[in-house]
Amino acid sequence: MNEDKKTSRGRPKKFDRSHVLAIAQQSYWEHGINQMSINELCKLANVSKPGIYREFGGEDGLTCAVLEHYESRVLSLMLDFLSTETPFNEGLEKLAFYSTSEDRDSDMPKGCLFANMKALRLNLGEATAEQIDRTYEKVINSFEQWINRAKEKAEFKAAHMDSRFAAIYIYAQISFAQSQMMRGEKSEDVRAILRVALSVFG
Repeated sequence: MNEDKKTSRGRPKKFDRSHVLAIAQQSYWEHGINQMSINELCKLANVSKPGIYREFGGEDGLTCAVLEHYESRVLSLMLDFLSTETPFNEGLEKLAFYSTSEDRDSDMPKGCLFANMKALRLNLGEATAEQIDRTYEKVINSFEQWINRAKEKAEFKAAHMDSRFAAIYIYAQISFAQSQMMRGEKSEDVRAILRVALSVFG
C-alpha cells in the first residue's frame, strides 16, 4: 500500500487541455489578448510553461487553439441563429440585442474575443492569424447566406446591395459594438447606435 502511494506521487500530473483552453479563453476575453502573458496564464491554469509548449507548440499554438475553442462554443451560437427562419428584421433586432447583452450567460464577459483578436491580428502569430482569416470567412459566408435568404423573401431593404458587401458591413458594425462593450461602454448606448447602423437593412 505504501509502495502504491509512492508510485502515485511520482507520476507526472496529467495535462488538462480543456481546462487550459477554458482558462485562456476566459482570460483573453475578459482582459484582452494583448494584456495576458503566457506566464500569467500558466499561473491561472496551474500548469507549467513547458507543459503549454509541449501541448500547443508555443504561445501561437495556444492562441490559435483558443480561437478554435471560442468559435465552436460561442461564435457557433450566433451562426446557428442566422440559420433560423426568423423574419430578417426580427433577426437583426435579436442580433443587436445578443451582441450587446451584458448577461448572455453568467460566466461570459462582455464583447467578443474574436473581434479583439481580429483587431490585433498583426500582433499575433502566423497560425493564429491564419485561423482568424478562416473564422472570418466562415462568419461572413454565414451572414451572406442569411442575407440571400432574406432577399429571396423580399425582407432585405437594400435589395440592390451586393450580399457579401452587406455581410461585411453588418458584421463590422457588430464587431465595433462588441469592441465598445469590452471597453466598458453602456450596453443600452451601444445597442442604440448599432440599431441605427443596421436599420437600413431590415
